[in-house]
Amino acid sequence: MKGKGSRIVRYTVQIGFLAFLTYIGYMHQKLGGGAGGMPPVDALCPLGGAESMYSYLKSGVWLRRTAPSAMVLFVSVALMTVLLGRVFCGWICPLGTIGQLSSSIGRKIGIKKIELPEKTDRVMRLGKYVVLAIAVLGSWYYGTLLWRDYDPWVAWMHLSSGWAEVKEAPWAFGILFFVVIGASMAIERFWCRYLCPLGGLLSLFQKVSLVKVRRNDSSCVHCHRCGDSCPMGLNPESKDVETSADCIACGECVEACPVKDTLVMGTSRKTLTPLIVGLLGLAIFFGVYGAAKYTGLWATSASMPQNSQEVNPATYVYGWMSLEQVSNVTGLPIEKLIEIGQLEKDVPRDKSLKSIEGVDDHKFTDDIGKWFEQGGSALPSVSVPQAPSNIDELRGSLTLTEIGLMYSVDPAKVVKHLAEEGWTGDIPLDKPVKDIAKERGEEVQVIRDAVKYILGQQSP
Repeated sequence: MKGKGSRIVRYTVQIGFLAFLTYIGYMHQKLGGGAGGMPPVDALCPLGGAESMYSYLKSGVWLRRTAPSAMVLFVSVALMTVLLGRVFCGWICPLGTIGQLSSSIGRKIGIKKIELPEKTDRVMRLGKYVVLAIAVLGSWYYGTLLWRDYDPWVAWMHLSSGWAEVKEAPWAFGILFFVVIGASMAIERFWCRYLCPLGGLLSLFQKVSLVKVRRNDSSCVHCHRCGDSCPMGLNPESKDVETSADCIACGECVEACPVKDTLVMGTSRKTLTPLIVGLLGLAIFFGVYGAAKYTGLWATSASMPQNSQEVNPATYVYGWMSLEQVSNVTGLPIEKLIEIGQLEKDVPRDKSLKSIEGVDDHKFTDDIGKWFEQGGSALPSVSVPQAPSNIDELRGSLTLTEIGLMYSVDPAKVVKHLAEEGWTGDIPLDKPVKDIAKERGEEVQVIRDAVKYILGQQSP
């Protein structure tokens, strides 16, 4: 069967990405972020890079929950789209895969496939640009992830949190179940066609992409199979080159065409099979990721900028931190943190917020952030220098607390790793690491290596 091998590879890739990221979401809910945990969903979403771009370029600050990794992914996906088309949407995007699976389930249980009238369809396709403006331009203007409470992918990644998470973000879960999953059972890839903000952003790059679906009119038998097979409701049969911004480079239309070399993918000079286009897209995706890892640009948590006076200190509060560490970041006494967060008086000071029963670390962080936004102020008790991208350049005069804040790493995890490596005795968090190493006849590099090890654990 023509195209069967390509479909098998594509479906395998799609399910693989969906399964892997779902696992990341589950483990993040279980372990939290930071060292020894898993990164938040926003740090692994290309849209997060676009949402945080303005804030980072303006002040060097990443929006809360985003990180350099989001920008790396955005760059890789944008580059992939310009060169090859929306391969990310057709081969990788897990939310698109969920919609595609929903459509398949709908056919199997007897739900009739629906195609909206042309005028209605054309107007509704503008919806994704409206959502894009809310998600990206809104985030730039308000300095926060405005779309997050409505994002169905955030909802999917928090499914393991149960009903408590549903109550916190009901709109996101509603969109996930009724739009992404439910509507797609009748209208294939409903979310992708009409509402996806990342799809809207990538469609702008798709218009200038080098690789497109091309048709040979002289050999076309007008069987309509290409249009019938398109998951995005396009009709390649009606034109010589598919210029629609909604083409997701899945190759379904090419593989459905019964006449050889009539419908192909490629540039004006070079023809490529759908499988080659997909594999090249994956090569670009993983190539950019690999380069970022090698150069130290990949990080799934953001470090505090050097000039942070205008930054809400709650931006650098994480669930893996203890109240003592939160106090260091915000400059607030522990008693004040307990008051703002409405915590019990006897709450542990030295345990991570995520691990304390009855403490919602997300709500605690939001409460601290609102307190600062409403005029609260405090001078941070720890001055945090700019974090070098190369950890081997960390100065020996830094303390483990400072290093932890710079890289969003729990310093207690570094101490634990050093103990596992044979270091004995007390390892203070507020003492220069060069002095800690000297006392043991060791080099500072051993501590740097421990930090790298912990960072490696928290990055996928």
